[in-house]
Amino acid sequence: MYFDIHSHILHNTDDGAKNLNISLYLLEESFRGGVTDIIATPHFYPLRDTLEEYTNKAEANFKELKEAIKDKNVPNIYLGYEVLYYSGISRAESLKKLTLNGSKYILLEPDYYNFDRAFLSELLRLRESGLVPIVAHIERYYKAWGYKKFLSFIKENGILTQVNATSFFGRHYNRVLETLTQEDLITFIASDTHSPDMRPPMISAALRKITDLCGDAYTQKLIKNSQSLFLEITGKEA
Repeated sequence: MYFDIHSHILHNTDDGAKNLNISLYLLEESFRGGVTDIIATPHFYPLRDTLEEYTNKAEANFKELKEAIKDKNVPNIYLGYEVLYYSGISRAESLKKLTLNGSKYILLEPDYYNFDRAFLSELLRLRESGLVPIVAHIERYYKAWGYKKFLSFIKENGILTQVNATSFFGRHYNRVLETLTQEDLITFIASDTHSPDMRPPMISAALRKITDLCGDAYTQKLIKNSQSLFLEITGKEA
């Protein structure tokens, strides 16, 4: 069992799947790659999108997708959002409508230029408010100012993190991934799939690569993290 917590499989909602056929293709590929459950996390940009209008659109598309996958060999699907960070986000009551499957967990996309003390403080304040942030694709920001301090902060404070499966292929992220695995800073591996060409589903391939790099125990820990979050978010046993 594997739970993919970050994907853009929801059609006609953001820069992910452009139509229902692409959504179905991504789900079929995910299932073939060992994903049993997946959460659609379309981008929500708080300073651009209107909450009610955007969530209504996402929920309507999700309902359509749920209907389209009946009797198909695809993962079970759930709805959440990937929320872009902004200053003062921890004070926004509306965040509770943007969590993963209505849980206390929220997938938070950092602002590339805001790895500063204010961002770190907001992560703690989100937890104090009852929400649990999961910081999305942390490997992508390795060139950002304050990144090393950010890594120290997440380790010291037990902040949950996610890394993209496709980042383990090619040389672009080799050094930062070595740091993240050695320092045990990765909580979840997710696809962040957008289309057949842009980050295709590669969970199983990434887990094999991680086993080669870090050993089976490390891979099993990531799988267990996925299963534990699945129980937390859905209330179902893995």
